[in-house]
Amino acid sequence: MKSLKVLLILCVAAFAWQCKSNKNVNPKVIAMKKKFNFVKVSRDVKKEAKRYTKDGWNIFTANPPMAQQLDLAFRRQTEVDNEGFPQWIIANGSAVGQTEMAATMQAIELAKNRLVGLVETNMRAVIESDVANNQLSAQDAVSLTKTIEVSANRVAKKLGRVQPLFQVKRPVIASGNLEVQVLLGYNYDLVKKQLLDEAKAELQLETDDVRKRYEKFLNPENLKRGTIKNFIDDQTQGDKN
Repeated sequence: MKSLKVLLILCVAAFAWQCKSNKNVNPKVIAMKKKFNFVKVSRDVKKEAKRYTKDGWNIFTANPPMAQQLDLAFRRQTEVDNEGFPQWIIANGSAVGQTEMAATMQAIELAKNRLVGLVETNMRAVIESDVANNQLSAQDAVSLTKTIEVSANRVAKKLGRVQPLFQVKRPVIASGNLEVQVLLGYNYDLVKKQLLDEAKAELQLETDDVRKRYEKFLNPENLKRGTIKNFIDDQTQGDKN
């Protein structure tokens, strides 16, 4: 009976100590622990991760496991808003450099250009549709396309808050360099708004008549037409390169 009481006292003391310890723990530490409770992924994602590993790719230090990174990237591609339009645009970039930092920066810049290029491509499709339906003249279409192109270049250079979904690296044995591949995600509506704002600023150099003719097109709601492509596949990359 005495030993049972001692055991009970020890258990209560241990519980009290644990509660006190939890109060002193930084909430950020608890949040970090929760962050690394990785979700289970499907067999297909695991198979894709194994393919990358077989090809010599490795994750960056402190990054989530490869399978979890791929799973997040795939889920982002399929997320839509209440109207059924993509919430994210996804694009990848790869580069070879002498250092990890140099290769990573080059890969990210390429991915940024492709991200903005996807939105630009969707805008061009709407312009072509309006020309085909006689809602926009060929001359206005050329001018508007040029404005969109200039705006896209500016947005790509100052694109911020880009989310890296997938980052891997591997050595290039022949040259001793390092190859880096990244997959970036960005809010579709946000980059579209930035591009339209740049286009409106560019049109300030035009006459009032020209600006009025393009006001309707530069409305975000007017661009929710047709098939909106929100990721770059192998074929698209081939066309870009």
